Amino acid sequence: MAFWSRPLIRRPLLFVAGLGSAAAAGLLFQPHWVDLCNRINSREFVGWSGQPVTRGGECAPVSPMTMSGNFLIGFGLFMLVIGPIIFSFAHVLKHGYDWESSRVETAVSNLPMLAGILYIAAGAGLAIWGNA
Repeated sequence: MAFWSRPLIRRPLLFVAGLGSAAAAGLLFQPHWVDLCNRINSREFVGWSGQPVTRGGECAPVSPMTMSGNFLIGFGLFMLVIGPIIFSFAHVLKHGYDWESSRVETAVSNLPMLAGILYIAAGAGLAIWGNA
């Protein structure tokens, strides 16, 4: 497992693993989408005026490719917002922090944002391709 210590190999492998796991989660969730959506729409909801509010009609099924794209977009947004925080904390835990230096944006905080943008782009491509 010496290759796992090399960032040039580890980072693309983790990116592809994230891509595959988000797409697989979308594929696993897709058969349950219509049931969940209909259950949410059928729940009683009272608006600000105290009157019951209708949420919507019947939910339409979504293709597996579109659902995988939606999950990838969601994972990309998660990586954009939470990824830099998690990776920065992991970097501080592993290497410590030099309190005497000025703060500089490093690849530790920028690579998760780049991965998030790539996940969003891949998810949008899958979702558009799935609707075509």
